Amino acid sequence: MNDLPLAIGSTDFQIDALIITAQEILLYEVKNYGGEYIYNDGFLVSIPSGISFHSPTERINRHTSLLRSLLETHQMSLPIKSFVAFVHPEFMLYDVENIQKILLRATLPKHFRKLNAQLEPLSAKHFLLAKTLCELSAQTKPYLNGIPEYTYEMCRKGIICLGCEQFIPEIELKSKFCTCQACGHKERISTLISRHVLEYKRLFPERKLTTSAIYDWCGGICAARRIRSVLQKDYKTASTGRGSYYI
Repeated sequence: MNDLPLAIGSTDFQIDALIITAQEILLYEVKNYGGEYIYNDGFLVSIPSGISFHSPTERINRHTSLLRSLLETHQMSLPIKSFVAFVHPEFMLYDVENIQKILLRATLPKHFRKLNAQLEPLSAKHFLLAKTLCELSAQTKPYLNGIPEYTYEMCRKGIICLGCEQFIPEIELKSKFCTCQACGHKERISTLISRHVLEYKRLFPERKLTTSAIYDWCGGICAARRIRSVLQKDYKTASTGRGSYYI
């Protein structure tokens, strides 16, 4: 099961991937970081830049605890084992000998071969568990419950990295790709702009979609001509002249 939004009480959480086997539930937090890192007391530290951020292992521990509590409320019980899977081919993490939850891209084939070798037939309770999780997921509205009141003026503007969710300070003018200095995640700039356009539309459906609006929403670090090119490709022009906008 992939991209599974769930909630317990007023707490929402989302599981990247979940596998139900006869013996246990396997949780996976999937990350696409690139570059070289050192694990240091709950943080990943980039070797080239020295920038650090919380290790995804903390996030998967939280999700494991929340899922266990959710299953208990529905009188269901199965051991849960969790992993953080780093899938980028150029990701390297050092000093992780004592961390059993880390899977690197090179170790994924061995991990799943071992899993396949241990598989046993599933019973009715396993299919009931899967059905229950699907039903609970369908009832969950992620990112909507408990969201505080906000305005456009209150929101911080800028480009957010898809990998580590930190703000990116600058984008090279002539480059086709943007590489996060914190985690090394690489993303095509046109894709990055499209992602922030969708974010803008979802957060502020009442505001007009214009080149200047997206330029401001991206913190002014992305060239207006690039934004205009993406908008012209993905949307229709509603009018012409200085008051033009896209739909």
